[in-house]
Amino acid sequence: MKIRIKLVGFPEIERAVGGKEVDFQMKGRTFGDLLQCLEKNYGKPVIGHLHGHVLRNGKEWIQRENLTYALEDGDQITFLQMMGGG
Repeated sequence: MKIRIKLVGFPEIERAVGGKEVDFQMKGRTFGDLLQCLEKNYGKPVIGHLHGHVLRNGKEWIQRENLTYALEDGDQITFLQMMGGG
């Protein structure tokens, strides 16, 4: 299954994975499967730093702990680093 990963506010991770947007081929069909595949390809430290919010196709929020959340071929998963300020 092909998933597009988009990173917003993670410059260190962008360098590790090769950019702000990466097309990723994965096995499995859930958010948990995606995290496992990302960890396998990029290492546990990279995944450990992907804290913040997760958005599917620009309109559905995924709870980080919902590892059984179903994904579909062609989905875009955006990891958003939340920043404070005003």
